Amino acid sequence: MTPPSPRPTRSLLISTGDPAGIGPEICFKALKELRPIPGLQLIPVGDLGTLSAAAELAGYAPGLSPLASPGEAGDPEGSCEILQVEPEEAFERSRVSAPAGRQAYRILETCSRFALSGQAAGLVTCPISKEALARAGYGSLGHTEILGRLAGVASVETVFCVRELKIFFLTRHLSLGEALSRVKRQNILDALVRMNRVLPSLGVEDPRLGVAGLNPHCGDGGLFGREEIEEIAPAVAEARARGIQAVGPIGADSVFHLGLEGRFDAVLSLYHDQGHIAAKTHDFFGTVTLSLGLPYLRTSVDHGTGFDIAWIGKANPESLVRAVGLAAQILGRSNAPAERSGGRT
Repeated sequence: MTPPSPRPTRSLLISTGDPAGIGPEICFKALKELRPIPGLQLIPVGDLGTLSAAAELAGYAPGLSPLASPGEAGDPEGSCEILQVEPEEAFERSRVSAPAGRQAYRILETCSRFALSGQAAGLVTCPISKEALARAGYGSLGHTEILGRLAGVASVETVFCVRELKIFFLTRHLSLGEALSRVKRQNILDALVRMNRVLPSLGVEDPRLGVAGLNPHCGDGGLFGREEIEEIAPAVAEARARGIQAVGPIGADSVFHLGLEGRFDAVLSLYHDQGHIAAKTHDFFGTVTLSLGLPYLRTSVDHGTGFDIAWIGKANPESLVRAVGLAAQILGRSNAPAERSGGRT
């Protein structure tokens, strides 16, 4: 019998983020920890000079070989292939700057181009600085907005994955005042419908959804605000009438804990910090971001650029290790998160 042909290797790009931050360092620390993933080649994206320095800082032994495109990848023995993005100007490490912001954008633009063309199976992102991007002339855009714009996608859903719990957000990058103005019945209902629709693609059949309350004690019957009575509860009732297993509002000081205990598969956070604080307090380095709505897979670390500890060897790669593991799971290249090859750096 003729043996089956091996499955072709696909590329998973790792955007190393703002080159002045911790992204390049955690990239190579993560590569030290991860075992090879069958059928999937990890390709860091950045410039050779920066990545070589980061690899040396991380104690990463294999040499680096620059590529012009993922299609050139050959996974050579004893070498790590990187996708070369030449910087337009010099930047200073460990500092917010326009040159670093421009390089971070160019790295994302390169990753997006190859992911959209099908030359990469997906993208894992290291942190960028919104301030550096703003100084570089890109406005107040974040990762999700940049990738959505480059892909021509109107809406991209951000999901936090912490242990088995998924956290969705009604609003994210808005002032608190503006975010609270969006806590409306139709917006909440639309979010619950989307959650119920996309969760099966993440392996969650018949999802159980919890909805966070807004006010202390969910308003205590209207004593501390009426949003729970007039907006949130009616939206949950309508979702249930449509066959969605939604429960709420539940106090924000309890609903995430209940989800982590297994009562819910996913929780709807009403604004940015409500869900961020819950996830990061529970497991700061273990929380991973997943973007839904892009025409390719994207996972990400869920922490910042760490300029205060950048380029001194102190950065923790745990979130990136988990982000790569989640991407591998979703791509069907492993049945469990990517395994480590050894101890922590």
